[in-house]
Amino acid sequence: MKVIVEGKQSEEVKVDSGVPQGTLLGQLLFLCLINDLPNTLKSPVRLFADEFLLYRTFKTEKDHKLVQEDLANLEDWSNKWGMRFNAKKCYILSIKNKSQRFYTLNGQILQQVQNNPYLGVHTSKDLK
Repeated sequence: MKVIVEGKQSEEVKVDSGVPQGTLLGQLLFLCLINDLPNTLKSPVRLFADEFLLYRTFKTEKDHKLVQEDLANLEDWSNKWGMRFNAKKCYILSIKNKSQRFYTLNGQILQQVQNNPYLGVHTSKDLK
């Protein structure tokens, strides 16, 4: 990798992957990297900085299958772009849903939680 600014070049250096954390360029490159992520999924998603929320209203068994398919698509996307999701930091929060479903990501069962923060707002399964 090398940088060219106004015709001046830096020395070339080998970069295996990644951008130093906390840099302005790092944030921009991260946003560019994840920009196509929602296009690979059937469920609605919300992206904010490094937060990712996938959600769906469950009406039929097909909706549960679509969520698991989306998780498989996330695995494929992450393998393609070399960015891994940490399944230990991914949670399932079922709001007003009494059925217990298990979903997997990267071969790990995702933890069901009673409440979880998203962008500083703590949401519980009963919305209290």
